[in-house]
Amino acid sequence: MNRLQKFVEQGASYGERPGRTAYAFNAAMLPEPTKGLDWRPVTGFSAADEVLADAGLKQVFEAAIKHGYALVTPAA
Repeated sequence: MNRLQKFVEQGASYGERPGRTAYAFNAAMLPEPTKGLDWRPVTGFSAADEVLADAGLKQVFEAAIKHGYALVTPAA
């Protein structure tokens, strides 16, 4: 099944802040993670539920469809 998936950058240390969030159809499409972090899939992700909760994600999802993935950087 080919569906949009959500990934987050996380480190191995407990309590380490997550990095960027990525949306992609395939983990192989993701860019290199930030140094010291790995891409980890988010289980239970529902694109429909998330776009209903945050309509701004529609543009992010459209970019993922067009380019194979889209990144969201956390606010500082």
